[in-house]
Parts: sequence; structure tokens; C-alpha cells
Amino acid sequence: MEITPPYLASTIWLQGKIPSYSIKTRDYTRTLIESNNPDGMVLTVPVAGGSSAVKRMSPESLEISGHGDWTRIHLGAIEAAYGKEPYFEHFFPEIASLIGHYPQHLATLNVLLMERMMDFVRYRDAIEDILRLRKSNPARCHDITRRLEIKIDLSHSFLEPLFRLGPDAIFLL
Repeated sequence: MEITPPYLASTIWLQGKIPSYSIKTRDYTRTLIESNNPDGMVLTVPVAGGSSAVKRMSPESLEISGHGDWTRIHLGAIEAAYGKEPYFEHFFPEIASLIGHYPQHLATLNVLLMERMMDFVRYRDAIEDILRLRKSNPARCHDITRRLEIKIDLSHSFLEPLFRLGPDAIFLL
């Protein structure tokens, strides 16, 4: 069974430090991004049936609601948070397209966003090399990861390292 990722999953979730079985269904609809508030800004995808649907349904069953202007709000908040980052202009259009033309089901959107994030760091092409490097030189890899982690907030969406670090973000996984 494939695990459904949360909406614009956090770096810490991608690192496997938060087990999927421990997160609540509502967490699949939310992400945390940088903002002028020290705690960051939570973005929530509205779902059909609202909070009662989130309480009684699985993440895979939730349908995205077209109510409100959530796509514009999310894209505007992401642009405000990361628009000046070096890789923003290279990756934002792909994310904006998916969010702007979202599918019916939340799980589908989350999987598509995760696939785009992994494609941006060339995960399928590079992960074997990264794993070999970790095995042959663990101290060096640990040092690279540590230096990258201090540049981001691990609880924020993985968008943060993608926009800030570009393909080097793969070292965080």
C-alpha cells in the first residue's frame, strides 16, 4: 500500500521522523510555510463536508472543495514567503499549475505535488548515488545535511528547501 503524503509535506515528514500512522487526517489537508509570524503560516485545503468529513473519513476519501478562494490565497502566501529565493522562479510555476488546476481528490493532489517535488531534486536519478555516498562517507553526508538543515525550518513544507537550496535539497531526504 502506497502512503498518501500530507499536503506539501514537511521536510521532517519526508525524513521519516514523523510516522504516517501518527498524523491525523486533518494534517493531510495542511502545510506550514514561512511567514512574518515566528510560528509560520498554516495553509489548509478545504474539503467537501468540512471538519466533519475530516473527522470521519480517510485522507484518500476526501474531496477538495471549490469554496472560497483558497488556490489564490495559497499561491499568494507561497509567493510572499519564498518569492525571493534563488530557485523560486524555476519551480513555482509547476506547483502553481497543480494547485490552480487541482484534481477532485485531496490524496491525488498531494501525490502529484510530492511527485513534482521529487522530480525537481531528480530523486529517482540521484538517490542511489546519495545512498552510496552515505555508505562510503557517512561523516561527509552528515556534515552536508547538517549545513543544509540550519538554512531551513524542518517543520515547514519541503517547498522551503526546494526554493532555497534547489537540487541540493535531496541531501535532506
